[in-house]
Amino acid sequence: MKFFQSFLASLLAVIVGILVGIPLIFIVLGGILAGIASGGDDVTVPSESVLHMKLEAPIVEHTSTNPFDDLFGDVPTFGQSVVDMGLHNVVKSIEHAAEDEKIKGIYLNLNMTVQTGWANLSTIREALIDFKSTGKFVYAYSEMMDEKAYYVASAADSVFFASRGMMEFNGLASNPTFLKGMLDKLEVTPKVFKVGTFKSAVEPYLRKDMSPANREQTEQYIGSIWNTFLSDVAISRKMDQPALDELANSFILGDGTGAEKSGLVDRAGTEEDVYNAMKAAIGKEPSDKLSLITLKKYMKAPKSENPFSANKIAVVVAEGTISSGKSSSGTAGSESIVKALRKARKDPSVKGIVLRVNSPGGSALASNVISQEIKLCSEKKPIVASMGDVAASGGYYISAPCDKIFAQPNTITGSIGIFAVLWDAVDALETNIGVTFDEVETNPSANIINPFYKLSSGEEDFLQAWTNRGYSDFIGVVQKGRGFADSTSVDNIAQGRVWIGAKAQELKLVDEMGNLYDAIRYVADQAGIGNEYKATFSPEAESPFEDLLGQMGQAYQDKMMAEHPLRKELKAVEGIKKHLPTSGLYMMAQDDFDIK
Repeated sequence: MKFFQSFLASLLAVIVGILVGIPLIFIVLGGILAGIASGGDDVTVPSESVLHMKLEAPIVEHTSTNPFDDLFGDVPTFGQSVVDMGLHNVVKSIEHAAEDEKIKGIYLNLNMTVQTGWANLSTIREALIDFKSTGKFVYAYSEMMDEKAYYVASAADSVFFASRGMMEFNGLASNPTFLKGMLDKLEVTPKVFKVGTFKSAVEPYLRKDMSPANREQTEQYIGSIWNTFLSDVAISRKMDQPALDELANSFILGDGTGAEKSGLVDRAGTEEDVYNAMKAAIGKEPSDKLSLITLKKYMKAPKSENPFSANKIAVVVAEGTISSGKSSSGTAGSESIVKALRKARKDPSVKGIVLRVNSPGGSALASNVISQEIKLCSEKKPIVASMGDVAASGGYYISAPCDKIFAQPNTITGSIGIFAVLWDAVDALETNIGVTFDEVETNPSANIINPFYKLSSGEEDFLQAWTNRGYSDFIGVVQKGRGFADSTSVDNIAQGRVWIGAKAQELKLVDEMGNLYDAIRYVADQAGIGNEYKATFSPEAESPFEDLLGQMGQAYQDKMMAEHPLRKELKAVEGIKKHLPTSGLYMMAQDDFDIK
């Protein structure tokens, strides 16, 4: 079957590749090699193997099995250097390796950073600690490492580091980008209507720096994530937490020798040192060959996760910006999510549902559509929310109606607030390029969302009242879903403020600390099916063919853009567009919580 899939993949790549000008010889060669390489359905694991985990690809919540992975391997394809990995696949591979007699240990080969958020890092780290409890080893090695990579590595039995490598151990930072200066130069005026003192998502359009309220909440949640990091590392490395914090003030960018002296790593040396250590742990001689199996290959090894169980727990994933339409990479589409929820609600084999949320929110309308379906699901079977790295604003809105909310201590959540934004580009076009507009209306406010029209004071009042109603609805959903006594109780902890998971639990916004698998087990218990179930994930990730066609289409668009006579100007416009939302009502936190 895999050979047939790869053949189809190769054939499609040839056809589309010709259209975008990719040399035919490379496509055919890649297809032939892929077909040969993937001739079998399953991966065979040699005895006394070590699972080689690089974690070099972005780790997302959910990804499909893609035969084009074999076609292109690790060769950059159309702007992608490596194929995304699914968190569930990573964790399940670690769990399977713990039970697999042929796997003797795990080799964490980390390079600079791990491309995911702090809550997902905690989930992977917990899986590694559970793996060690079986008596098998975990060794880590790196030549360059930041705090994210070190957070994972610190769970290992031994951490090896290149003698002249570079380790960044200097605390965490958040660096939001502000666009007001650019908008001022373009003479584009944002018309923002919001509710929430702490609602920071609109600050990039209105300010050139952080407001005092935003700085306060950012200091709170980034400080909490750092404290969780220090606490977990101190336990694993058997170090003093205050001493670790002080070390971040002085170590900053250190090499392997300094990291060894400080106690951050066990040995500064070469990769050969960690290879020899693993051989010794298995009972081999230094001259013996070490059998490594990559995580990518091991993910394809046969698993035993009750594949034939009649009972299912449906995990419905909402990852990315919430919007209307279908889900895609970086977008949680209400159409796809509602379809998946409805299917789970009506399927008698599905005994419970976990809504997995990793989203800063987005469209208020799309969030409401998803929320309505969740309420219908809760009437039929148990449904809980499991929060990942971020479940804020609209991400919290869709979580609130669930029976129970699970989050992790370093999950970013809350941001119960709302805003609307319109754009006034009248002066920009007239001043810069001489374009002017006139109007004919059947009714006084027919032009209210037109960016080439100036709002009247009455229309601005209407839009603020519209936004206020949206906030009241949000408060009502939280009050009812989480069992608050009154709307004032919610408003006191809302106002667009972002909370860290542990604090959100204190405030009753979250019920329990736990990861995705804790949530799945809870639902199974509520459904009375114990361990007899299979977890299924939906909506389906983009199919391999859709993914390749999308990449090919983007490659063609990039090629045409490069040849366009106004390519510089068009590129500048595209750069601006990606930062600016369209007009509308949003339940959205800031879209970049990349804390480094």
